Parts: sequence; C-alpha cells; structure tokens
Amino acid sequence: MSGSGGVLLLPLVAAALLGAAGTAQPAGEAACRPVRSAFQVLQPGAKWVPESPVPGTDLQVCIPKGSTCCSRKMEEKYQATARLNMEQLLQSASMELKFLVIQNAAVFQEAFEIVVRHARNFTNSMFRTHYQSMGPRALKFVGELFTDISLYILGSDISVNDMINEFFDSLFPLVYSHLINPGFPDPSVEMTECLRAARRDLKVFGNYPKTMMTQVSKSLQATRVFLQALNLGIEVINTTDHLKLSKDCGRALLKMWYCSHCQGLLLAKPCAGYCGAVMQGCLAGVLEIHNLWKEYIGSLEGLTRGMHGIYDMEHVLLSLSSVVRGAVVHVQKNEGKLSTAVS
Repeated sequence: MSGSGGVLLLPLVAAALLGAAGTAQPAGEAACRPVRSAFQVLQPGAKWVPESPVPGTDLQVCIPKGSTCCSRKMEEKYQATARLNMEQLLQSASMELKFLVIQNAAVFQEAFEIVVRHARNFTNSMFRTHYQSMGPRALKFVGELFTDISLYILGSDISVNDMINEFFDSLFPLVYSHLINPGFPDPSVEMTECLRAARRDLKVFGNYPKTMMTQVSKSLQATRVFLQALNLGIEVINTTDHLKLSKDCGRALLKMWYCSHCQGLLLAKPCAGYCGAVMQGCLAGVLEIHNLWKEYIGSLEGLTRGMHGIYDMEHVLLSLSSVVRGAVVHVQKNEGKLSTAVS
C-alpha cells in the first residue's frame, strides 16, 4: 500500500473544485435569464430567481456591491448544493484509497487462512503417517489448536501460551496410552487428568512446547496487529465520508463556488490560492491527522518487515508439524523414565 495515498485528499479535492467551472464570462447588470436557467439545473425552483437584478439586501453571504440576480432562498439552495458537492468530492477522493486498504485486508486475511489450513493438514498428515494408531484421535486436538490460532489472528482474547499448553495437555494422555503403554486400556477420566497434570510437572515433551510458544506467539502477534491496523485504516478513511462541514465552511464554499452566479458569471472559477485556502479551512480536522496518518503508514511498513525472517508466520506455522513430531519423539526416547514417574 502506498504511503503517499493517504495525504493526497486535499490536492485531489482542490483540483476537482478548480475543474468544476470554465472561463469567466461576466454578464454584469444583464437580465437574470441565464442565471435562472443555470439555477434550475441545480435546484428546480425558477420562482426564486428574480426576473431582473435586485438590490439583494437580504443576502447574507453573496452580498453584492451593486445589484444581484440572487434571492435569499437561492442563496440557501446554493449553499446546500455546495455542501453536497463537497461531500461527494470527499467521498470520491477517499474511495480509491479505501478500496486499496480493504482489498489488502481481504487478500491478507485469505492468505493467512490458507497458511493455517495447510499447516493443519501437514500436522494431521504427520500423525497419520508416523503414528497411525493415535492419528484419528489426534486430529481433534490438532483441529482445536489451529482453530484457536485463526481466532487469535482475528482478534480473540485467547492466549497463545494457553492454546499450546492445552494442545500438549490433551496430547500426552494419547501418547502415553499408545506409545509408552501400548495395549493398556484407554485411561479413565481420573487417569487422564493425572496425565494432563503430569505433562507440565515432568516436562514430558522437553522444551518443545516452550519453543513452540515463542515462535507462534511472535509470528502471530505481528500478523494479528497488521490485520487490526488495516481495519483501523479503513475506519479512519470512513471518517472523511461522514465529515461534518462547519457553517463557516458551508459559507466559504458558497462564496467560492456560487456567489459569482449572482452576478451572472456562470463560468467563473476560483483561483488556486483561494481554493486552497477554503479547502484548508473546511478540512482542518482532517489535516490534523496528516502526521498521524504518515506514522500509521510507517508502522504498517515496519510490521511488514517484522513478518519476515525467523518469525515469518508462514514459516512458523508450516513448521509446526516438525515441532510436534520432535516433541513426541522426545517422549518416546524417555518412555522408561516417564513410565516409572507416572506409575
């Protein structure tokens, strides 16, 4: 995602405003018929347009030096139209940026879901290939682990350490009954709870659970924060779609955009400096987040760099099958000690 995309709102809107009119063609004190025709295009209601120039003493914004082709009602309608035009320009200017962020968030979420699915399949395949006797029952625990991983990335409050501890707690009774003490009847509920507790006390899987916690925690944290940051960006951009324009902004837009109509200058356009000043006034609240938006883009870039290397999510998750197998092999190598300790 481009870092400059978020700071182009002001120039985009200003350029659109400048392009909204053509070359000035002053009509002076001429009849108001052209003004009537132009006004009807914007707001049906020709009855509000004077037949000929009037003093305009009731006008509050488009105050004339001489006579005018505008009534107070026209001024109100012009201001409403100016505000609507501004809102539409803001939405148009932010639409491309918002679409880019939404698209990136969707692609990223789809990518991590694919990685999680492949990692789960690899781990299931490892059990079916190397530990056929307990493979079918292990699938349940593997499925629960990777479901928790997906939920964590999406923002669940579950702890990475808790989900991994739960996985190995559930796995040890299965390993014990199939590999350490094969042929022994399935352990009772009491025995299962005893084995679950013994798993941590005896560190039956060695350092594999701790290693897995470190790798998974660091890789998933970066992934989780990145996805949350993308969604936050969408919310920030959405604020411009519902920007409440102040009364002063509405008056300034009216003066810049339509007051010239009252003098018959239907194709007049504001100079760049004037337009820019009006935009700064109307978008003061948005401009306040300019530096914050730049910091946000920088943070996204930092997170992207952090998701590569040893804690790359794809590398870590696709390697979990090897870590789990290493943990089971560790149990097998120490089955004599473990059998005695558990007994």
